[in-house]
Amino acid sequence: MNLYLMQHGACLPQEVNPNQPLSPVGQNQVTTTAQAMRVMGLWFDALLTSPRVAAVQTTRIVAEGLGYAASSVTSFAGLDQGVSLKVCLEELRVCERYQSVFLCGELPLLSGLASHLLTSGPKLSLALDGSALLAIGITSLGSRSGNLRWLLQGPQLQMIASS
Repeated sequence: MNLYLMQHGACLPQEVNPNQPLSPVGQNQVTTTAQAMRVMGLWFDALLTSPRVAAVQTTRIVAEGLGYAASSVTSFAGLDQGVSLKVCLEELRVCERYQSVFLCGELPLLSGLASHLLTSGPKLSLALDGSALLAIGITSLGSRSGNLRWLLQGPQLQMIASS
């Protein structure tokens, strides 16, 4: 299975809006990432999002950019804020039958998930800011033997999107 991990785009400060929806900058980041994903020919069996507003908005923009119906976006409790890595992994087991899964959420859960799948040692530090996109190939969620396919940051995604 291939897992694609993406932190939501930049959101408004909590002082401006307690729900912290995407800011205009965040909307542009996500739109660019979705365009790059389309150019790359990515497709997903499941589009899973944290219930957090910015993550839902991010996943909907990605879905729309790739031609999926809005109903393709699934709020996923395993990506909710404050969920432990153990619970996240248990919840993700329902996806093991899929070939390609998109996950949108927050740090530190996403980086912890990536670290768990890619290493058996100390935590791996990955920058997933600004709608960066991380691809990991795995044979099993419990194996800790994932393969880093690629990690694309904002400037790289902009170049791909403009192709």
